[in-house]
Amino acid sequence: MSSGATAQDDTWKAKEQGDEARYIREKEQAQLAEIRNKSSTDQKTANSRDDIEGGYGGQEDLEDRYATTSGEH
Repeated sequence: MSSGATAQDDTWKAKEQGDEARYIREKEQAQLAEIRNKSSTDQKTANSRDDIEGGYGGQEDLEDRYATTSGEH
């Protein structure tokens, strides 16, 4: 069989297409796993930042009724 005939062989073509499809699927799964890991890491980081920036137990919006009248606060 010459190299031109191999390209015309349907069995060989189907095998090659199957291999390519499997490779693409594996790459996509790896990329998706990477995105999920990054997303969960970003979410954990965001949650920890919220804890720091969130004030004192959600009381940061309360009015300070005991503020001094001289502007010292």
